[in-house]
Amino acid sequence: MLWVSYGKFTNEGVKGLIDKPQNRADAVRKLMEPHGGKLISYYFLLNGDIDFIIVTDTPDEKIKELPLIINSMLVRGSGSIESMTTVPIVSAEDAVPYMQKAQQMASAMVYQAPSR
Repeated sequence: MLWVSYGKFTNEGVKGLIDKPQNRADAVRKLMEPHGGKLISYYFLLNGDIDFIIVTDTPDEKIKELPLIINSMLVRGSGSIESMTTVPIVSAEDAVPYMQKAQQMASAMVYQAPSR
């Protein structure tokens, strides 16, 4: 399953990148590969709100543990990341069945918005 992680560096994390410029994709790759995961891409945005976006592929049997362990305990615990969020992503093509299911549920009035 594909995941996108995005977040913001701490001041300490940015200082570390300035003091020792490095390709952080290698660090992510080293975290993922021993568990069967794969780094797809790593981008720096440096726009102030979000500093990086990482796309990874995680084997189905590791979905529940790997993103949680890596994000919450290892990466955020390092002190170089202020915030990080990881969510599953689905291609536009693969999303069509979800849209069809939502259409079925909407026509069956499974969900009703709160009244005004």
